[in-house]
Amino acid sequence: MAKSTTYNTSGNREDLTDIISVLEPESTPFVSLMKKGKATGTFFEVQVDKLNSVEFGGIEEGEDVSSFTNQSADRAKIGNYVQKFRDTFMTSDLQELVNTAGISSEFANAESKAVRNVKRGIESAFCSAQDRQADAGAGAPYKTRGMFKWLGLGGQPSDVPAFAQNVANETGGSPVTETEFNAVLQSLYEANGMPGGQLTLLAGPTLKKDISGFSRQLATTNGTYVVNQDASDKKITLSVNIYEGDFGNVAVVPSLFLNRTSGSDTVDANAGLLIDPEYVSMMSLKAESVTELENQGGGRRGFVDVVAGLACLSPVAHGYFN
Repeated sequence: MAKSTTYNTSGNREDLTDIISVLEPESTPFVSLMKKGKATGTFFEVQVDKLNSVEFGGIEEGEDVSSFTNQSADRAKIGNYVQKFRDTFMTSDLQELVNTAGISSEFANAESKAVRNVKRGIESAFCSAQDRQADAGAGAPYKTRGMFKWLGLGGQPSDVPAFAQNVANETGGSPVTETEFNAVLQSLYEANGMPGGQLTLLAGPTLKKDISGFSRQLATTNGTYVVNQDASDKKITLSVNIYEGDFGNVAVVPSLFLNRTSGSDTVDANAGLLIDPEYVSMMSLKAESVTELENQGGGRRGFVDVVAGLACLSPVAHGYFN
C-alpha cells in the first residue's frame, strides 16, 4: 500500500534555523598590543643606536681633553614598507531582497566578513617571516617585513646592524623546557636589560601547553605529576597566563597566526614571539576604510582596505621560539 512519508513527499518546508556559525580564529593579539603610528610614505624608517662599552679606568689628574668621541657613530636607520590589505564583497540585487535565514542584510554581513578577513591578514603578515619588498609591478606588490624576519628567522635582515640584531631565541623544537625558556629570557636581559618592563609571549598552541607544564613537576618514580596548588580553591590550575621569572614577568597569550604562509590555514603550533610592546608599532598610511562602489545593475558591491606596515623599533628587544 502506497503511503505518504517525509522522504517521498515534495513541498515539505525546510527547517533552517536563524543561526549561522562561523568558527574561525579571529583574535589578533599582536596588532592589539602594539603602539599605533602614522606613515607618510610607502617606506618608513626608525633609528637604532647603542651605548659605548663600559670604561672605568680613570683619568689622570691634570689630564687635558685632547680627543673626542663621536657619540653618533653607531647610529643606523632600519626600515620597512607598508603593505596594502584588501578584501572585496558583492551582493546581487535579488539576493538582498530575499529572506535569508540568520541574516537581516546580506550586504552588511558580507561587509562584516570582509573587515574580519582584512584584520586576520594584517595579523598574519605582521607575525610572519616574509621579508620586505618594494612594489615592482607585474605581480610583485609592496610587502611589509614580518616580525619573525625582523628577528632573523631564515637569516638576519640586511639593514639591521649587528648590535641591534636579535640574540634571544630557541629553535630546538618541542617540548620547550623551563630551562630553555629561562635561557631566552636571560639572553634578552643580558642584551638590553629589558627596558620596556613586562613582556608578552604570543604562543602557538603547543608552546602554550609546554609553558603551562612548568606549573607541575613529574615525579620520576611512578610517572605522576606533582602540582603546587592551594587546596582551598577546590580546583586544579594547570595553565600559565603570567610567568614570573628571574628576569621579569611574561604575559602568555595564545595565538594561531604565528609564522604562517600566505594562503594557508596551517598553524605553526610550536612558534612563539616574545615581544616588548614598547618596541613595536603599526604604521598606517591609510586607516581601515570601507568603500561602497557604484551599483552597475547587478547589485551592491564594495571593498575594505588598509595600508600599513610593521615597525620593529629594535630587534634586540624581542625574542622568538621556533
